[in-house]
Amino acid sequence: MVQQLSTRQTVLELLKKRGTLSVSELKSHLDITEMAVRKHLIKLEGEHLVDSQTVRQPMGRPVIFYSLSETGERLFPSNYDLMAIELLADIEDISGVDMIDQLFENREKRLQKKYSRKIYYDDSIKEKVKSLTDVQNESGYMAEFREVNENELELMQYNCPISAIANKYDKPCECEMSLFKNVLGTNEIERVSCIAKGETSCKYLIKQEKSDKKV
Repeated sequence: MVQQLSTRQTVLELLKKRGTLSVSELKSHLDITEMAVRKHLIKLEGEHLVDSQTVRQPMGRPVIFYSLSETGERLFPSNYDLMAIELLADIEDISGVDMIDQLFENREKRLQKKYSRKIYYDDSIKEKVKSLTDVQNESGYMAEFREVNENELELMQYNCPISAIANKYDKPCECEMSLFKNVLGTNEIERVSCIAKGETSCKYLIKQEKSDKKV
């Protein structure tokens, strides 16, 4: 017996196959009302699995088109991780592990430039961690931020796009810690769990400075 897909799964698969679709176009493939389609899309967009874009039409009202976000694309299997690991293994065989380290250090430098445009030096540590959470979510890390107590902040990441690579090499995790210290402007940060080590999330605890606690 063929297992039927849920409406949620069907919407995601349709967007994967067709690229972009409007509510009415999705409705034509689904046995539900336009209102029900919109409810599914609102939820998927809230989970950062779907992006929307309003397109003006020659006549009539603008139409909103939906497509998979980067996070949504990652729901579908690919061999990118395996290919990346194979390429890194070849580089290691040819040039040694120092070259692998250099590759991730170069990546860290690029990310620091990118993150520094969104995480402001003069902000409090709390505001910086909030901004870092937003940046990580844009990259598919499924990050959350909370204030543990008056002394500590917590950054949780429930997804790691490079977890397969981090399982093989320690350098990606080392570079992430270095990146966070640099963009947050503090050494008072500790990783207490790690997806690459078999745990369910990457959790960081960051201490607040006294001057930040009332912010």
